[in-house]
Amino acid sequence: MITQKDAIRGQHSWQSELKNSFLSLDEFLHQIEIKADQLSGSILRGANFQFRVTKQYASRIKKGDPTDPLLLQVLPSVIENYSSSAYTSDPVGELLLLSQQTKVLKKYNARGLIVMTGACAINCRYCFRKNYPYSGNVGQVAIAAALGEIADDSSISEVILSGGDPLFLNDVQLSSVFSQLAEIKHVKRLRIHTRLPVVFPERLTQKFVSTLSDLPYLLCVVIHANHPNELDDEVLKKLSNCKRAGITLLNQSVLLKGINDSPQILAKLSERLFEGGVLPYYVHLLDKVSGAEHFDVSLKEALMIEQKLRQILSGYLVPKFVKEVAGADSKTPISELGL
Repeated sequence: MITQKDAIRGQHSWQSELKNSFLSLDEFLHQIEIKADQLSGSILRGANFQFRVTKQYASRIKKGDPTDPLLLQVLPSVIENYSSSAYTSDPVGELLLLSQQTKVLKKYNARGLIVMTGACAINCRYCFRKNYPYSGNVGQVAIAAALGEIADDSSISEVILSGGDPLFLNDVQLSSVFSQLAEIKHVKRLRIHTRLPVVFPERLTQKFVSTLSDLPYLLCVVIHANHPNELDDEVLKKLSNCKRAGITLLNQSVLLKGINDSPQILAKLSERLFEGGVLPYYVHLLDKVSGAEHFDVSLKEALMIEQKLRQILSGYLVPKFVKEVAGADSKTPISELGL
């Protein structure tokens, strides 16, 4: 496990670089050579869900292109202020689980999810947890309480670390969680859901990857990439390092209108992922969170895209198209939803 000295030596560089992320929308637009009047509609300024983008992610956006698919994922738009009643602040029913005075979200059998932090390296405008009540439900006290709940519940064999982004925490904090989980005998598997390897690959330091590979239980890291342009050579290099270290890598995407709602784009994404040792896992229909209606793709279109992907890709490269339904026992394949 990582010591305090190791962490201080190894993480100063990535944490310092992460602090240089774009927090100013105007500075970001200047960097990618786009003027506000080039953008269709109006930019949303002062949004409650603040703007944040890493410089690494911004470097992959085509300069001067207001329709770039990476740009559209992070650009605040006034259209976020308009949603039908079908779009809510709690699209997957997590607030109901929190109301039961628990720090572990138990959506599905044998699995317990810990929301580790509210912080992310990049704020995606379609995020289903943009309204999550992080205050009082994350941090050291909340994590300790969650670990205690897991230790007391022998039905939990798989623990999921989520957020925000759990890899936003430093190595010492994560190493402590890893060690405590190792003491819980009924925990057999750990799953980490993170977007950092995609938007900030520097987070996957050699020391941290070594720590992950040495964990005494089975580990799966689920990254989040939506478009092949997110996967530059540096991202694939870091992911390949994880794969060579014996870490199972999966990807989940969100189906987004005007960004990846094309079988050709998703096929290219699957092929690019596999180059980095990552298996496509899920394509999620959009969680109907307030402010994200303009990203929604209809079920009919999603079914057509899934069918086309099966025709052009090898079976192991075709992700499962699913929707998360509040209160359901599992993710629901879209083929079972009915038109």
